[in-house]
Amino acid sequence: MVGVITLSTIPAKHSPHGLIIMTGVRKEAVGGLLPARSESVPSAAAEAILAEQVEQFQSRGFTVLRGVLSAAEVAEVRARLDVRVAAKLTAQLTAQPGVLEGKPATGNERVAVGRGISIGGPADSADIGFPGLLAAAPEVAELLIKPFLLNPRLLDLAERVMGPFVQGDGFYVVGTPPAQLTGRATGVASRPDLLAEAAGWHRDGYNNHTMWRANPGYADDLADGGKPFTPPLAAHMLCYLQDMDGPGGPLLAVPGSHRSAFGDKPVSAEEKEEVVSVDAKAGDAVFFHCDMLHSGSPNRADSAWRYMVTSFVVRAGLPYRDDFTDAPLVRALIEEAETRGDRRVLRFFAADTADGGPLRREEQQWRAAVDEERRLLSPEL
Repeated sequence: MVGVITLSTIPAKHSPHGLIIMTGVRKEAVGGLLPARSESVPSAAAEAILAEQVEQFQSRGFTVLRGVLSAAEVAEVRARLDVRVAAKLTAQLTAQPGVLEGKPATGNERVAVGRGISIGGPADSADIGFPGLLAAAPEVAELLIKPFLLNPRLLDLAERVMGPFVQGDGFYVVGTPPAQLTGRATGVASRPDLLAEAAGWHRDGYNNHTMWRANPGYADDLADGGKPFTPPLAAHMLCYLQDMDGPGGPLLAVPGSHRSAFGDKPVSAEEKEEVVSVDAKAGDAVFFHCDMLHSGSPNRADSAWRYMVTSFVVRAGLPYRDDFTDAPLVRALIEEAETRGDRRVLRFFAADTADGGPLRREEQQWRAAVDEERRLLSPEL
């Protein structure tokens, strides 16, 4: 029997803060949680697109997949997130002594708790929280499983650049509040303003950039401007729920910084010239290397929250942050994957144990390669 999550909801006008509440889990003898995955090889057209995306990822450090979510899917996810974020914002305001005691919150009070709210973790985490979206907001997550989280287009690409070892790590949504909560200027920012306001330059977890960039022993390896591409230990998939060339504020990136000696942020005029605004529309997904230098930018929209759905993936066997054991929706996905024999989905949720799991199967491939090299050795002269 394949597990299916059934959500019992309380209408917004009767529910505290309008919050959709999951009250039970029901199992039926039907599937349908997982996206369809063909047993055949990609078509020539699909293979050409995939090859181009791999080349962009390897050379620039990122690539953009268009239309991962449809306009209707974007609108529905935003609507459900608006309910969650409003409830979480109210809860955080209520938790402050003296706030909301018979009076509406002031602008400053809302700004204090509205700097960034995540959906995917405990209420006391203002920025990024876990156990993940599948556990914390299943009514939102269920809309994103097929088109984003387990989308074969995204996982095919991830396996081309990381190998067949892709494991989930963190699946959550970060909401950035609008200008009416933060007091920021509104409208589309100019390039000088974007660069001046970008204060979050960083590389993602599992990057090894500083290990070789700052060591003079590696200088000769960087003489031609970059190191060879190597499969990353982690990669980031971001799906935006608004056009990023508008007031929502784009993702800023330094192409090629995953392979170069580029520093921790652009400082000089020449370095700032290398920064690009990633062209992403609502429903597009940006897939990038954990070593690529990047930064967000402020949300200048007047009243609309900026939503970023993130799926951080790591190499199988590494520690992961999300709850893959107790969340009913995850258990249902694993059960369906077991029924279908889908090792990729099982591996994503750290549940692939066939033949010792992916790492043991990899060790067997290593031994086979070593044995083949020994066989090819010429006899001693």
